[in-house]
Amino acid sequence: MELLLIGLIFVLNFAISWWNAYVCGKVWAETKAVGGWRRFMAWVTAVMSGLGFSWCYLIVVALTCHFFGLLTIAQLGIALQLGYVVLAPCIVFACWMITVDSWANAYRNGGILNYGLAGYNAYATIHNTMSVFDNYGSALGDVFGFFTGGGKSGSSSSSDDNGGVLVAIVVIGVVLVALAAGVLTTMMIIKKVAASEELPTLDEIRRRAAAQNRP
Repeated sequence: MELLLIGLIFVLNFAISWWNAYVCGKVWAETKAVGGWRRFMAWVTAVMSGLGFSWCYLIVVALTCHFFGLLTIAQLGIALQLGYVVLAPCIVFACWMITVDSWANAYRNGGILNYGLAGYNAYATIHNTMSVFDNYGSALGDVFGFFTGGGKSGSSSSSDDNGGVLVAIVVIGVVLVALAAGVLTTMMIIKKVAASEELPTLDEIRRRAAAQNRP
């Protein structure tokens, strides 16, 4: 049952990341022409998509390394914690920007749905931020302990321990591969969707920009 729940969360996270990249691609060319806050939010959405894909790939790559005996279960945990240490601050920043934008949109356009979405975003962002505050220090301590030889993973990365150095390289490599794969996936989706979208006329772009900025 627990594995099923983890699988569902994994699929949901992957689907949300794909949707963020798709939506970003739909407005990519237009926001590039307009610039300003809308362009910034397009980039935030792209970053959020890349982070989501990276977390999914991190789990897959780490489990694959464990399956082939490159990482013990404890070292797999360190790889996931290192990924968390790298990704969590970026995710929190993106969440806050999305929340600010959703409240601005609700203020401009009104409506129960817009305010409901803004409220949900605010709740999720505060929850995620508090979670990072609670867990980040512990994860950072475990990662630091692993790379300084004082962790509980049973491996050290000190220069006189070649096995520890190799394990440290694998752990770092897992995170780097996951990050690269997440970024590339987002870029490919955005470019594919953006290439299929017809760029609006200059007058239409100006009208949309004016509607976005209207109080």
